[in-house]
Amino acid sequence: MVSDEIQAGLKLVRDILNTSDVSVVVVKNNQVLTKKKGAGIKPIIYAIEELGENIHESILGDRILGKASSLLCRYAKIKAVYSPQATKTAIALLIKGSIPVQVDHIIPYVTNRDRSGLCPFEKMLENITEPEIAYNILTKIIKTDFNTAQQAVIDPITSRDITGEDVS
Repeated sequence: MVSDEIQAGLKLVRDILNTSDVSVVVVKNNQVLTKKKGAGIKPIIYAIEELGENIHESILGDRILGKASSLLCRYAKIKAVYSPQATKTAIALLIKGSIPVQVDHIIPYVTNRDRSGLCPFEKMLENITEPEIAYNILTKIIKTDFNTAQQAVIDPITSRDITGEDVS
C-alpha cells in the first residue's frame, strides 16, 4: 500500500503525461518541479542534472521505462514512478530498490530508433546493476552527444512516435 501523497503524485504525473507531449515529468509535494521533452534517456538525465538533490524523494513520470530509466530513478532516489509502458526488467529493478511503480502496459523491450532491435542504452547496461555505474556511463555518453543512441517510443494508445529532439 502506498501513501495518499504518493498516490496523488502518481495521478498528477499520469495526468501530465496523458495530456501533453512531455517525455518526463517530476513532481514533489504536488508541485511540478520540471517537465522535459526529448528522445531516449536525455530527458531524465537532464532532469537529474537540473534538479540535483532536489529530485530526491520526488515522483517521476516517464513515457517509457526501461532498465536504463529505472537505474537512473534509483540513482536519483526517486520515491515512486509512473509509466504508460515499461519492461519487466525495469519494474523489477524499481521493486528491488523499494520504489513503488505503476504502469499501464508491459512491453518486451525498449527498441532502437528504427525498431530493428534493442535500444542501445539498454544493450549498454545489459550487465550493469548498480545505479551509480549506470548514471556515470549514461551521462558520459549524453555529454558527448552520442546521437546514434536514440530510441523510438510508440505510444500504445495513439500509435504515434512520441520521441523528439527538443529537451526543454
